[in-house]
Amino acid sequence: MTTATRLTGEDTAAFLERFGHFEDGVITGIRLHLPRSPLADRTATLDIQAVDVPRNAEWRLVRLTVGGVHAYRFPCSSDLSYFVLSDGLNLHCTPESAVLDLDPGPDPWTPAQVGRPGPYSAQYAAGAWCGYEVLDGPFI
Repeated sequence: MTTATRLTGEDTAAFLERFGHFEDGVITGIRLHLPRSPLADRTATLDIQAVDVPRNAEWRLVRLTVGGVHAYRFPCSSDLSYFVLSDGLNLHCTPESAVLDLDPGPDPWTPAQVGRPGPYSAQYAAGAWCGYEVLDGPFI
């Protein structure tokens, strides 16, 4: 992940705003890299097509990577689609952790709800850090 930009608590809000909080974004790829050790090398990488609001609202491919992954859930069901991010996504970054919630729901959100039983936050990755790349495609 050499060309990725790491997100911090200070720039996460601007990043989410740039892509309209990823509302109606589309997940086109999920890659897990889960070596036995070191655990810090575990990653979850997601390719998400999203609208780049300040850049003429053009679609971009945003590659988000959560590193040092210690928890994740990516359900797949014929009854429900978790590929279209109807409620967008939420992201919380601190110097020690990152929580990426791909199913935050329409209600007020906190990172503490991720991984708990309930109607939302059913799709997520949590780890030590989060970074992103913005690409022009390919689009699926």
